[in-house]
Amino acid sequence: MDWDKAKKHCEERNWLWTLDLIEQAQKEVNELENKVAQLEEHQKAQRLYNSCNY
Repeated sequence: MDWDKAKKHCEERNWLWTLDLIEQAQKEVNELENKVAQLEEHQKAQRLYNSCNY
């Protein structure tokens, strides 16, 4: 999602309450992306470990 574009749209219309929602959503998306990256790394490590044990 283009966060900057969404923020600009809300600022132009003086929708301050929406800016807070955008900030919160952006933070949650970033946290989820970080969690996905961690889980993918864990999965890679697990696959490597399993392949070495066979």
